[in-house]
Amino acid sequence: MPTSQAAAAAPVEVIYGPWLLEPQTTRVTVAWTTQEETAGIVAYGEASLDRIATEPQARREHRLALTGLAPGRRYRYRLAGTPQEGSFWTAPPEVEEAGKSVPFRVLVYGDNRTDQPAHADVVRAALGEGARLALHTGDMVVDAKRDDLWQGWFSVEHGLLAQTPIVATEGNHEVTDHGVAYSAHFQPTGLPPYRSVDYGPLHVVVLDSFEPVATGDQPREGDLSEAQKAWLAQDLASVPAGKHIWVLVHQGPFSHPLGKGHGGSDGVRRALLPYAGRIEAVLAGHDHYYERGKIEGLRYFVLGGGGAPLYEPDPKRPGVQVAIKSLSYAVIEVCGCHVDGVVKDPAGKVLDRFQLATCPIACSVQPAKAPQRAAAASEAGAR
Repeated sequence: MPTSQAAAAAPVEVIYGPWLLEPQTTRVTVAWTTQEETAGIVAYGEASLDRIATEPQARREHRLALTGLAPGRRYRYRLAGTPQEGSFWTAPPEVEEAGKSVPFRVLVYGDNRTDQPAHADVVRAALGEGARLALHTGDMVVDAKRDDLWQGWFSVEHGLLAQTPIVATEGNHEVTDHGVAYSAHFQPTGLPPYRSVDYGPLHVVVLDSFEPVATGDQPREGDLSEAQKAWLAQDLASVPAGKHIWVLVHQGPFSHPLGKGHGGSDGVRRALLPYAGRIEAVLAGHDHYYERGKIEGLRYFVLGGGGAPLYEPDPKRPGVQVAIKSLSYAVIEVCGCHVDGVVKDPAGKVLDRFQLATCPIACSVQPAKAPQRAAAASEAGAR
């Protein structure tokens, strides 16, 4: 460790984590939870762990920003007093020279609740994809009030989230405790569950489809409040031309299952339709299968195959292009103005391929191969 302060840190028991939040070009936030209150210390750097970040006061829920970073670079970090360590890539520059874009991968998955072995299979496979950003479509656990379920979720996710910053939307199972655990684990301080994230050429709009003011305390279908819809209009109006706009939401505008209380949300659909020409993709979960389609100008995905009990989709409905009952995750590769994606099951079988955007200027850098992460993948499945 680079200083006597870090080297002398007392042993600390970590319950959850670490995981990475709020990825930016020059900073990222490391989060973790400890058994006892303590002031967290993180050593970090590129070639060596030559920098220190320290929390000003003792706490159990830790969030510590690592600052002064460079865009598009890989850093390592370690939690003082623990064996916990990881690495991450900072977000690429928001503006790149034409033809000099560096490709990166985005993982999209969700609905892990209920079946921990199936969840572990999905995470183990996703870990080998080399994604630099993870988007989660919600419903991590079946009951957000239960600490034991969160401990199991973070244990399965450990190898992935220690090196892949996560942006998660709030699902209906995250509101069983009125969003308390979701807020503590994933929500940026001072912001509501709906917000936006810029990551290189991406603008990710995170919506809260189970906002209590819009859906009530026991929601049966997703919706957005008037305040959230006003924020959405303002946010999209501020996005520069040429950016890829993705919407991350738990219950999306369209989905075609059998069963009450599921399917697409009319409220979410009405909120998004005015922006159909601007939104490149809506990434949702809630229904436990994979579905892709385009309806009323909105290209949408249902990615709810992360471990919850699988449902039977209806592939014959108008606008549905692909619908498969399977555990699954998506890897979307962005290279400047090009965006291609693939959906796989945990065994590596390709379920679907798609293209979200293309342009005449080819990327000059070939996509990097996913790093060898056999040890990390084994750890993720064993935890």
